Amino acid sequence: MSPFHIALWTLLGVALVISVATDVVRRQIPDVVTYPLLGVGLGARLWAEGVGDLESGLVSGVVSGVGLALLLVPAAVRGRMGWGDVKLMAGVGAVLGFPAVMAAAAFISLVGALQAVVTLLWQGAVWETLADLVRRWAVRARLMNEGAASGPRRHIPYGVAIALGTFWAMWWQHDRLG
Repeated sequence: MSPFHIALWTLLGVALVISVATDVVRRQIPDVVTYPLLGVGLGARLWAEGVGDLESGLVSGVVSGVGLALLLVPAAVRGRMGWGDVKLMAGVGAVLGFPAVMAAAAFISLVGALQAVVTLLWQGAVWETLADLVRRWAVRARLMNEGAASGPRRHIPYGVAIALGTFWAMWWQHDRLG
């Protein structure tokens, strides 16, 4: 692995650890973590590898960052997820590039699903959550009024899933990069 990749992965690791801490404690991922991660990641790619193509350089970072962030945009638009999660995903994609971003997307999704299930089980809210899901579908099917009571909104810090899934992808891809 090249010193360039070691430096980028170290930057990514520090940003992910800070993001997990702030997401768990304050329920937000600050811009002072996400924007520098994105900027430095893309700048380092441009400096070390040039403009590049889909698998290296700036193009790889931009395409991967935008692609990974777009996975969370629908949830953020509906208010189900914070925009800090979206920006963190963009930074992860910018640093990892293609094809490592594909593994990151898969692993982040798996860890996020597992985290949601474990959180609901831990809080004893599985049946309440399923009932709320059925209510929402009944409202969409016009079987219930819009004013039907829904359960409380739960906070699941997705920064944890992003970090664990990214570290898993970095481990998975460590022999293919650098």
